[in-house]
Amino acid sequence: MKLAYVLTTMMLALTAVEAVAQEVSQKSPGKLEPHIPQEKNLDPNWVESLFEKGQRKVYAGDELEHIGMPCGGIGAGQVEVTGEGTLRFYCSTFNKFQAPNAGHGLSTGYQYLNPQKPPSEIKNSFSITVRQQGQADRQYSLSGKDFDDIRFIGEYPVAQIEYGQKDKNLPVSIRSEVFSPFVPLDVRSSANPLTVVRFSVTNSDSKMVELSLTGALENIPFPEKEKVRQRQVEKRGKGVVGLLLDMQSVEESDAVVKHPQFGGVALSVLDERALVNMGASNPAAPAVGKLRSTFALQPGETKTCTFLVSWFFPNHHENGNRYTDAVKEAPGWVGRIYNNWYGDAFDVAEYVAENYEHLYSSTTLFRDTYHDTTLPYWLANRITMPVSTLACANVAIWENGRMYCYEGVGFCMGTCGHVYNFATAVSKLFPSLERSVRLMQDFKGEGKFCGYSKSGRINFRGYGVDKPEVPHSYASDAQSGYVLKAYREHLMSPDNAFLESIWDKLKGTIGYHIYKDSGEVGLEPNGVLEGEQTFWDPMWYGPNPYNNTLYLAALRAAEEMAKVMGEPELATRYRGIFDKGRAYMVEKMWNGEFYVHLYPAGFQGKVGIKNGFKLAMETEQNAIGFIEAFNRLKPNYLEGGACDAQQLFGQNWAHQLGLGYILPPDQCRTAAKSTFAYCWTPNIGTIYNVYRPHARQLAAPGEAAMVNAGWPHKTRQKFENTHDKWNVWTGLEYEAACDMITEGLIKEGLISIRSIHNRYNGAKRNPWSEVEGSDHYSRAMHSWNVLLALSGQTYDGPAGKIGFAPRITPEAFKCFFSSAEGWGSFEQKRQGNTQSNRLTIMWGRLESQTLSLQLASAKQVRWVEVEVAGKTPIRSRFSQEGGRLLISFDKPISLNAPQTLDIKLD
Repeated sequence: MKLAYVLTTMMLALTAVEAVAQEVSQKSPGKLEPHIPQEKNLDPNWVESLFEKGQRKVYAGDELEHIGMPCGGIGAGQVEVTGEGTLRFYCSTFNKFQAPNAGHGLSTGYQYLNPQKPPSEIKNSFSITVRQQGQADRQYSLSGKDFDDIRFIGEYPVAQIEYGQKDKNLPVSIRSEVFSPFVPLDVRSSANPLTVVRFSVTNSDSKMVELSLTGALENIPFPEKEKVRQRQVEKRGKGVVGLLLDMQSVEESDAVVKHPQFGGVALSVLDERALVNMGASNPAAPAVGKLRSTFALQPGETKTCTFLVSWFFPNHHENGNRYTDAVKEAPGWVGRIYNNWYGDAFDVAEYVAENYEHLYSSTTLFRDTYHDTTLPYWLANRITMPVSTLACANVAIWENGRMYCYEGVGFCMGTCGHVYNFATAVSKLFPSLERSVRLMQDFKGEGKFCGYSKSGRINFRGYGVDKPEVPHSYASDAQSGYVLKAYREHLMSPDNAFLESIWDKLKGTIGYHIYKDSGEVGLEPNGVLEGEQTFWDPMWYGPNPYNNTLYLAALRAAEEMAKVMGEPELATRYRGIFDKGRAYMVEKMWNGEFYVHLYPAGFQGKVGIKNGFKLAMETEQNAIGFIEAFNRLKPNYLEGGACDAQQLFGQNWAHQLGLGYILPPDQCRTAAKSTFAYCWTPNIGTIYNVYRPHARQLAAPGEAAMVNAGWPHKTRQKFENTHDKWNVWTGLEYEAACDMITEGLIKEGLISIRSIHNRYNGAKRNPWSEVEGSDHYSRAMHSWNVLLALSGQTYDGPAGKIGFAPRITPEAFKCFFSSAEGWGSFEQKRQGNTQSNRLTIMWGRLESQTLSLQLASAKQVRWVEVEVAGKTPIRSRFSQEGGRLLISFDKPISLNAPQTLDIKLD
């Protein structure tokens, strides 16, 4: 479907909803209430277009305005390629704190309504000079300055730019690829402080043309310039010429050589004949220089010229920004992982030059494998966009290999437990980094910036061991998440070694949760969290679907891990508590449409929000309120009226971990349907024209969005938690969309995700920076879970189990998948009574003992054939339970790239 038609139909749909909003306003003579229309009035042709494969997205014109796709190494500081193909360095590359919201407040979300386009903190440029016989040399800046018809394709991790001029007077066509090597499962290849700019130039004229591509770079100034000597050093290596611009300490001083801004940059080109121009030398001023590569092109000929822009600032510090107790404990100097590999910025370039073909081919192999899919192009692209957060200022990889993250750029430290409950992408693309957080933070009880206390309680910002009085010492949602993430990391491991290393502490973690479930007041745990619990930031009381589904999923995960670790009696005990909690949710919290929050009568919420423990005065106030409510004959629990968008988050986790349903499937489907009906609006103006959201506004009137909760049948009651409920967080939008997709509500799921895609469209704001508390917010990495929901992938590396159940176009499906040691693609085709499946390993290896597949409804399988590489039959057995087929191999299969595993069945 043509773009113009899609835009027209979307505008018509929005116009219809605006009319609904006007009608509601006119019919409400008293105080207006936020409103979500249950009749969405969407054009059916537009909805149908969401399922079409579509064409590769090419950004042009106004769509280039706010583009900034991260293009540096993961955890190495933030560099972006803009819509005009220039590089924008941020101060995090040289270890300077990068302020949230571009300096416009801590939690304002300023970047959403007022997206900024700051200048590069490291000056750099590229230009091209064209020479033809009989004509004067012509020099052009490779930017919007001299090219007014630029095209941009962003398929993270690779951006492609075409530099065009409307008058078309150039005798050459110029393209570039901009990226940093990005190879899933391979941190060594993916965490380099470097950006590659690979130019491709074609002579489109009838005469020979000579070209010079020139790069220019300038080092940063040192804060105390008299203490360093800025230098320029020409460097030459095998296949590479470079210019190193760095610093030397005037005197031996740790204060200088350990300073965050002590370091340098390098500009290199993969051309041994390249010329270096050092420029003027001034030891007190930032070092500058240029590098030029010259070559001739015959008519129709194409050549590439690859520049490497690298940096080396080894002195990364973590100082516990913002929180007083964290500042006191902060480790200070932590370094960068790349310190283990390099001594200066040119070392980075030499390594990449020496391994360029491998790094380039592996990076493009990932991009191409991922995009070789039956998913609609827009959807596949949106899923990967938040993955670029790994290359932003809020993610660092310390010298010891520990990943340490802020929630958003400059916003809230500590690899926050309840925010990173959502960040699925890291675990599936770089599982070793997630394991580093579990081993060096969550389940570590000694040293600075660790979170595990002897009680099993984990500080959700990773500090204050054995100090329950410090802020962030307990969060109920995070505590569940630590159990769930531990099981996830086990499943994404090749063996049981990781689980064995944390098992004793993990039993403490789920044990602490069980203690908070009635145990702390001496009662038998019943699988329900009724005391003070975390709702993102504030604390509230009473059974609620957000915390209780997470708790139920954590109990099931603990059960499975206990079985693995040979403790069946403990597993049975976990299961018994789970069964009680499940029954309670079904009987007490289900209102026929969605799960509700039950509020203890007379209790005050939003108290003690910093650490999850009651203050003495809070206990007194709750006692007074409870007694008053009791004497007025109020029930012990008051039913809230909100339909929470994240009511099935624990069920989402259970599916992700292969645990199946923790709640009745029919209730889950109805709840997911209610989430779309009561939380998604085609025009956020139906809410924001009446009510201003807490702290920040992350959608503009006229834009479609899903709020965190809706009140469909009654107005908000004064005892209810309303904190951020009318806000729009893309991480929760992705999560709710996963719930819908899993329950077969594919249309509703895609509509919800497309809302995000339309809001971040380049013309309005940066497609690669989803904003919450700040820009590049980590919660948005839940987008990767959309891929898991669509493919139905489950995986258990130590047990050698892998499975798929495509939920969109199951008759012809293909998508990317990853495992503990390899990645590739999964395909499924159905025709008549036959079904064929193929797993192709494109990188690494896959060990498998069993494979589970989803069948067409009512299909009875008669035979199964399994082959490796299309020629080696594999002996196997199969069993069928309803629409699920389980194939067990007589011997474990080991697939090595680029081998295939083919399955045919009838």
